[in-house]
Amino acid sequence: MKRQTLELFEDRMEASLPLLGQDGTWQKPDKSSLAYLVSSLEAASPYLGGLVKKWPNLVKALREHSPEQLYEDILKDMRAEDLTQAQLLIRQAKQKIHLLLCLCDVADIWDEMTVCQYLSGFADAAMHEFIRHLACEMEFSGDEENPVPGLFVLALGKYGARELNYSSDIDLVVMYDPERLILPNPAKAQKTLIRFVRRLMRSFDEITPDGYVFRTDLRLRPDPRATTIAVSTRTAERYYEALGQNWERAAMIKARVVGGDRQAGQDFIDTVLGPFIWRRSLDFHAIDDIHSIKRQIRDKAGADDFVAPGHDLKLGLGGIREIEFFVQVQQLILGGRHPDLRCLQTLDALQALAEKGFAGGDDVAQLQTAYRFLRRVEHRIQMYQDAQTHSWPESPEERQYLAVLCGYLSPEPIECALQDTFRAVHAIYSALFAGEESLSAEQGSLVFTGISPEPQTLATLEKYGFDRGPDIWRLMADWLGGRIAATRSPRARELLTRLAPRLIEACGQSGTPDAAFLGFGQFIGGLNAGVNVFSLLLRRPQVLQALIDMMAMVPQLADQFANQPGVLDVLTDPDFMQGRQGGQSCNYLHLVAGDVDFETGMNLVRKAQNENCLGFISGFLGGHISDRAGEILSDMAEAAIQAMLELARKEVERKTGPLNGEYAVLALGKLGGREMTLRSDVDVMLVFEDPGGVQHKAYSQLTRRFVTALSSVTAEGRLYEVDMALRPSGRAGPLAVSLDAFETYYRHSAWTWEFMALGRGRAVAGSSPEFLQRLEAFRLSLLKTKNYGGQLRRDILDMHARLKREKTDYGIWDIKNTRGGLRDIEFIAQYCLLKTVPDTAPRSTVDMIASARKVGCLSREQARILREAVQVFALVQQVLAVADEQPQAGRDLHLTTQNLLVSKTSAIDFTKFTKQLTTIQAQVKRVFTDVFGL
Repeated sequence: MKRQTLELFEDRMEASLPLLGQDGTWQKPDKSSLAYLVSSLEAASPYLGGLVKKWPNLVKALREHSPEQLYEDILKDMRAEDLTQAQLLIRQAKQKIHLLLCLCDVADIWDEMTVCQYLSGFADAAMHEFIRHLACEMEFSGDEENPVPGLFVLALGKYGARELNYSSDIDLVVMYDPERLILPNPAKAQKTLIRFVRRLMRSFDEITPDGYVFRTDLRLRPDPRATTIAVSTRTAERYYEALGQNWERAAMIKARVVGGDRQAGQDFIDTVLGPFIWRRSLDFHAIDDIHSIKRQIRDKAGADDFVAPGHDLKLGLGGIREIEFFVQVQQLILGGRHPDLRCLQTLDALQALAEKGFAGGDDVAQLQTAYRFLRRVEHRIQMYQDAQTHSWPESPEERQYLAVLCGYLSPEPIECALQDTFRAVHAIYSALFAGEESLSAEQGSLVFTGISPEPQTLATLEKYGFDRGPDIWRLMADWLGGRIAATRSPRARELLTRLAPRLIEACGQSGTPDAAFLGFGQFIGGLNAGVNVFSLLLRRPQVLQALIDMMAMVPQLADQFANQPGVLDVLTDPDFMQGRQGGQSCNYLHLVAGDVDFETGMNLVRKAQNENCLGFISGFLGGHISDRAGEILSDMAEAAIQAMLELARKEVERKTGPLNGEYAVLALGKLGGREMTLRSDVDVMLVFEDPGGVQHKAYSQLTRRFVTALSSVTAEGRLYEVDMALRPSGRAGPLAVSLDAFETYYRHSAWTWEFMALGRGRAVAGSSPEFLQRLEAFRLSLLKTKNYGGQLRRDILDMHARLKREKTDYGIWDIKNTRGGLRDIEFIAQYCLLKTVPDTAPRSTVDMIASARKVGCLSREQARILREAVQVFALVQQVLAVADEQPQAGRDLHLTTQNLLVSKTSAIDFTKFTKQLTTIQAQVKRVFTDVFGL
């Protein structure tokens, strides 16, 4: 036996390892020997050198016994009396097996796949030993062959296929069959099972003075965020039937029972996993989704992508994963009808593809050779330091050591071979389903399958400017896993898979990719279904970009879009995409014409208004309508009022008969001054003329229906909050005001502040243009003939003081109420207007300031300060309304709102704009003080 073992090493070591000579250079020996091999390994690998020193008897035993006999002896020596001893013996056995395998590996006594099988066999033996002792300690009612009846452990991935590396994790799923499970205390079943699994995993991966056995990973179990670490077979079956994904089918191809109740485990594989994995018939969308497993990986590569230093042999281009995907994708598509393709091991599956004619013989031979070569080099990389890495190192020193472990005097030859292999594998891999739409991005791979993000995907996200790559990956993986209502259907998930790279690129182009993506996530998280929306975004990339750009600037829009996804149709309008949107020439009267009933009319106008609001937001954010924002929003409100008034008229006349008089809606406040924001309510009153004096009740009903039409919430949302407190006698007065009562009140009872409000009044809708003109002339006459008895200044200051007491000032961003804010300017402008009412009374604040300058109420400098302040304040108010930002005392604005303000005002940064705003408010305060002589 001694002679045969030594001769075995000497015969196989023709390409033996170099040895570090006394002159410090690596040299090939004239003659190979076991002693020489050990010396070379000690010099080239710190990890193996340590094992040689720790287990010298194992090296000696190789002179007496065959490697196969030593392997079996090591496994036998793992048998222990209890769990504590087993943990020690199995860790020591791992070290011995690593040393034995490394010696046989580099000496070419065992090839790379045999080494993988021996490592997997050791894992099986360790699994059985740990389960046996745990079952005994926890008093399960099993026997030597089946220690835990009803509970079993599945190995996936490389462990399932018996393809383990030296430093592999082991992917496990622990399940139990409730009908077969026998527990020591059934009343505490869940607690017992979780405790058992935790202790089992800890037995493998706990680091002790003797190291660890394997790192374990349980995240490939069904729905890992919702299930415990011990999963019921019933739960798993329901999950795979409803939500199982194609990447999970690929992961389960290599499932193998490695511990526990083997019969229960095999039955689960046969009855649940088998039908889940192997489908006899697949529709187009299922095949397309399977293809996506491959297409998410970038297949455009340059010369630099194949440079060996730093290249990941497993995940990099042309690496092991591409070979595995080449196999698994075709297995998933073809394996349902061709059982011969259902192989666990990669090389066997490649051979089956060739024999069945589904892959070219030359390609398969090349991939098999490449797979063996890459696995061999991967072994050497992990031998070096027992590290879980798959990358060829960049350090010159480490590259030299690894070249030696591979049998070369220098790194260049092995690195050239690696680069040639990467190119060849990638060329064959890229040709698989060539011509299909890529699901990678221009900047690299975007793989959103699996249980954790891959480095290449995180690197791609970083190139697009994402700071929260892992969070972005997790969200996308959740969506693709059907965790939200929008992606519950397979069709929705397939569409989102295709949309993913476009979404990432659109977010990257937005300038704030994280905010844009999270806004999009909030949007689709609120959808009840996603197929229509995803289909639209796929067909119209410009719509996706517009949507992302808006959400990047204003994430709060997500809720609006989610509640009313139909509004996205407006994004397909060419006028919208060219910035010619936002309510110009807005008219809704045609929507309520004819026989349209009250409820339908309300919804039709709301839908049109929602689309126009979206158009306004896009135009505002795009910089097309910033200077006309108040006017456009006022036109939209005016159009809505006209339509709702007509709808209310038809409804009242249907019940009470024709209205015989004239009537009009008088707009006040921001609507009257054409200074609306998205957040503005509408201040209105309805004035009517009833010659017979018998239809007052009908006009009250008209007003009620009109207010209902504007303010009630329907399936399409609300149009406006309506405030009628400015009508004569306020809330105590009648809803509809006759023209006579209107005149009497303003001639004899109205307060000064009511004339301030009337100064901005504007008739916006009514029974006839003539009545609107009469009402306007009447309004102007009231303003011009009002005698304030010398109390105008005092009345206005009293009102200002009262509002100051009643209205909370939330700081400089409370644009209206803060000192030196918009309210101060409005009081100045209205004071000047009421002092000298011109023949054509201006309504907007800017026009009032210009009029005050003409009559000498304001100096040139005062008018300039106020005019520029109004422009800045109006823009800030529009931004805060679009961003749905509510200023609060002691809290700064959201970062996205700050960024939007900076972009809209062309400020250098937010801090400088804040200082500019503070300066403007201080200037307005001084003007207020000067004008009112305080």
